[in-house]
Amino acid sequence: MGSRFSKEGVATPKPMVEIMGEPMIGRLIRILSKCGAEAINVAANPRMEGFIPYLESLQQQYPYLSIRPIITDNSYNSLKAGTDGLEGKFVAMTVDAIFPIEEFKSYVDKVAAMHDDEVLMGLTRYVDDESPLYARVNEQGEVIDYRYGGSPFDEGTIVSAGLYGLSSDAMKAVVETGYYPESLSDFQRTLAVKTAMKVRPYEFSCAFDVDNLHDLSEANRFLAE
Repeated sequence: MGSRFSKEGVATPKPMVEIMGEPMIGRLIRILSKCGAEAINVAANPRMEGFIPYLESLQQQYPYLSIRPIITDNSYNSLKAGTDGLEGKFVAMTVDAIFPIEEFKSYVDKVAAMHDDEVLMGLTRYVDDESPLYARVNEQGEVIDYRYGGSPFDEGTIVSAGLYGLSSDAMKAVVETGYYPESLSDFQRTLAVKTAMKVRPYEFSCAFDVDNLHDLSEANRFLAE
C-alpha cells in the first residue's frame, strides 16, 4: 500500500515510485525478463491511479506479463492472488525488492533445481529495517523458525530478504495445515514450523525493501555503486 511513503508526502502509488529513473514495477519486470522468466504475474491493486494502465503499456514488450487486478486485505492474500494457477516452481517477491542481480540469477537457477519437498528462501545479514523478520537456521542448513522484530535468534543475525523460492506444492502445504496466515511473514513461519516442507536458506550479500524516502535514497546509492 505504500503507507509510509504517503505519510512522507509522496502521492505516487508505491509501484510507480521511481528508482534510478524507472518505476519500481517496470524495473522489476525488466530484471525478471533478463533472468529468463517464462511468466510474470502481478497482483495489481486497481485503486492505485495509473498502475494498471502502466502495466498494460508493458504487455507488448513482455507478452508473458499477466495482470491480476485484485484488492486484498493482507500480503498473504496478495501472494495467493499472484501465484494462483501456477504449477511447478517459481519465485515470488514484493514490488520494492532490491538485490544484486548476479546473485539473483544464481538464486533463480537454484530454485529451478529444488526438490519437490523444498523451498528456497532468500536471507541476508544486511539489516536495514526497523522491524526485520529474523530467521533461525539450524546446523543442518534448514530454516526452522522466523521472528518478526524484537531480537535475533541465538544462532546469529540473519533476516528475510523478501525473495521466496516456492512451488505449487508449498502453497498447497500451507493450505493443508488448516492455518490461515495473515501476512507474508506469517506465511514464511507457517512453512518453516507447520509444514513438512524443507525450508532452505539462500544468502544474499545485500537485500532490502524500499518502504520510505530513506530507503529510496539507499536504493539509488546502492544501484549507482
